Amino acid sequence: MSAKTDDLIQSLSADLPKVAPRAAARRVALGLSLGGAASAVLMLAWLHPRPDLAQAVMTPMFWMKFGYAAATGLILAGVLTRLAKPAARPGVLATVAVAPFAVVALMAVGRFVQTPPEAQHALLMGHSSMLCPWRILAIGAPMLAGAIWAVRGLAPTRLMLAGLVAGGCAGGLGAAIYAIACNETSAPFLAIWYTLGMMALAVTGGLASRLMRWR
Repeated sequence: MSAKTDDLIQSLSADLPKVAPRAAARRVALGLSLGGAASAVLMLAWLHPRPDLAQAVMTPMFWMKFGYAAATGLILAGVLTRLAKPAARPGVLATVAVAPFAVVALMAVGRFVQTPPEAQHALLMGHSSMLCPWRILAIGAPMLAGAIWAVRGLAPTRLMLAGLVAGGCAGGLGAAIYAIACNETSAPFLAIWYTLGMMALAVTGGLASRLMRWR
């Protein structure tokens, strides 16, 4: 690179305002927090917490369900923060994001093969399989809106990927909020229907990715 090119780059960047090192993380956290508050209000007004919540939080399966959803959402929030920067790559966090599903999938397979054949269908379907993904989609939608607002104010260049990650993040966190109302506890149910709800929001985020274009 020539000295003239270096001088040109320095002159073009000299007047640019300095950006705080964690500005992107703070903006993404703000967008998700505002969306999360709206999602929580929606869940409380629409579905209400499960009546036996005080007893449920004393069981490991409740925390497995909540942890699966929350861990997925938080890891993807980290990926989204990276993608909100110009020409950024997802990094190792994208691989780590698979870990919560892998754990739940292994638990689901183990539980399924140990269940008598006549009870396997009920284990997979629970009593709310046709409602679960749609509820997660609805509850996570405000967080997707918050994520879009946050990233739109930054400088993403991989819009489709950022949209998919934003939707997956909103899906995971939305599923964690929904877990407070949901009384399904089997690992096979979670591996299928919770995951489908998260994926539905990921697809929605991908379809809405143009809204993230920086202006």
